[in-house]
Amino acid sequence: MLKKTFKFALTALALAVTTFNANAASSQCMPIGGTALAEAIDETSFVAEISGAFASANAKVTNQTKTDTGLVLDIEHTFLSDKGGLLKTRDKAVLTSVPGKNQTYMIEITYNVIDSRGAYAGYKGTFNSFGLIKLSESKIVIRYSGELCK
Repeated sequence: MLKKTFKFALTALALAVTTFNANAASSQCMPIGGTALAEAIDETSFVAEISGAFASANAKVTNQTKTDTGLVLDIEHTFLSDKGGLLKTRDKAVLTSVPGKNQTYMIEITYNVIDSRGAYAGYKGTFNSFGLIKLSESKIVIRYSGELCK
């Protein structure tokens, strides 16, 4: 009886390892990263030239909340690559005012992928960015990085 139990446990372990390896092999991840220079079109719309994984983007602010230290923005982005890929994200941006620099903020954004097409079809996940925004000049400089998987 002990031999049968041991043989069953060994078989179950081998099957679990095979299943884990098959799932790990089927997961395909892509590191992303680069920089972006964005400019405001109006109070809620931005366009950006991007280096790295993306070539360009546009953004639309959907909600703005004033805080004690700055602003919190809800944003929707569309990112395009020069390889025919498209990502759409729904995001949260935290802007913290820089003391002594009028209308200048540190910006941190968490991007949540809601749609992916073309070269990015099937990729999901989140990535982040940080940088500076000068509202008085409508200019944004950021660095983004992360990993998306399918």
